[in-house]
Amino acid sequence: MATVSEDELLDVALDAFADHGYAGTSVRQVCRRLGVSHNLVHERYGSKEQLWFAAIDHGFRALAGELGAAAQDVEGDELDRLRAILVRYVEVTAERPALIRIINHEAARPGGRLDVVYDRYIRPAHAVADVVLRDLAAAGRCRPVSPATLHFLVGHGAGGMVSLPALAGLFPGDHGTVTDQAREAVDIVLRGIVT
Repeated sequence: MATVSEDELLDVALDAFADHGYAGTSVRQVCRRLGVSHNLVHERYGSKEQLWFAAIDHGFRALAGELGAAAQDVEGDELDRLRAILVRYVEVTAERPALIRIINHEAARPGGRLDVVYDRYIRPAHAVADVVLRDLAAAGRCRPVSPATLHFLVGHGAGGMVSLPALAGLFPGDHGTVTDQAREAVDIVLRGIVT
């Protein structure tokens, strides 16, 4: 049997949960994809539920790190920082579409896993976005906008281009790189709120 790293195991689990949802994913299936014993997941995590929590935390922690780095690497004001974060979000979603696909699976109906994703990962991001948006509105740089509106426009609008590749592939023409697409989508969204 192969030896796998923690990151490799969690990446494969994240993809499996994204592809098949929680109910449609089995620990055996994850282990088969990795070429390891079924007991490995139980030894490391104890259960499918604990594997799900670990995989989600692994994926969203990496996303948060990428967004934090994007915010630090920008010279300019809050609007420039917001633009950089949103563009990087779409790029990371393209690199790891499992994250948005898991949100789509869990957000289709209320439940404990959705509550975990929202409380641990989405709500803290909204809190930061709310402060930035309020500061920009107070300075007269943008109109008041809800972080929820921004979330759905960017996360599920611009993010849809990369999380739904089969549909995106049906549109004719050259759409440029993922970064080109991300910048175009984010600029369209921001033009709608900037005063």
